[in-house]
Amino acid sequence: MFKLHKSSKVALCLGGGGARGFAHIGALKAFEEAGIKFDMVSGTSVGALVGAFYAAGFKSGDMEAFGAAINPKEIHSGFRPNDPKKVGEVIKKHLGELKIENLGIKYYAVATDLRSAREVIIDKGYLHEAVSASCAVPMFFRPLVMGGRHLADGGLLNNIPADICRMMGADFVVTVDINSQRGTGTDSLGVIDVVKTALSIALANASTQGLINSDIIIAPDLSAFSARKKTGHGEMMRLGYEAAKEKIGAIYELFGIKAKTGDDVMSEKELKKAEKRRIKEEDKAKKRRGRSE
Repeated sequence: MFKLHKSSKVALCLGGGGARGFAHIGALKAFEEAGIKFDMVSGTSVGALVGAFYAAGFKSGDMEAFGAAINPKEIHSGFRPNDPKKVGEVIKKHLGELKIENLGIKYYAVATDLRSAREVIIDKGYLHEAVSASCAVPMFFRPLVMGGRHLADGGLLNNIPADICRMMGADFVVTVDINSQRGTGTDSLGVIDVVKTALSIALANASTQGLINSDIIIAPDLSAFSARKKTGHGEMMRLGYEAAKEKIGAIYELFGIKAKTGDDVMSEKELKKAEKRRIKEEDKAKKRRGRSE
């Protein structure tokens, strides 16, 4: 992969959304094809899971194969809350016992401490444990007890952790929002519909700060897919891929490069030329500033 040279730090934020996280993989494929590599990644729930593979250096094709082959019962089965460590075991089987501190790029998983009712940013320790904590959706999983905290799904407080990227020094943040249809109402008075709507409204509130702190938002329409089932995972990846491709030109501009090809994706040769022009222009500007001083 050709990494764009830049002076600014550009971060990737991957939002929560259950099985709709397959769209994240499609977006990553578009970034790979465009030669885009981010300096850091933050994620909530499934965003933390996909972000873990990205930070560990996995390609989108490997992630796609992993997602297609995974049996949901490996992660959750039955009607009672499961042990969230089941999520971590699946991650560990594919990634090993990686430490977050040893990853190639900065990684931040977001969880919620049910004891203090506060957000927890996990940026050290074992990667599989961070993912387990961030994915521990209440009612589906028991909280993960770690370091005296009772950790649950980060989406309870921060479903789009773009603000974490800002806090950690990012100049720009590209967000993939796989749950953009959140917050819709209902005319029904049925108990299930009312509870689902209430949760949707709460989730919308937990996404506000993240959207505000995002420079570019990639939001594929995944309303036709369930957050609880992987049915249609190939189509979700396609929608994520197409939504990300539409934003490639804008992302290039964050890196200080203007795309000139028809589909906004530049070849490696074109990228290198554009980088040389940009660096040359920066050097000239520095010399002018030096003379004026």
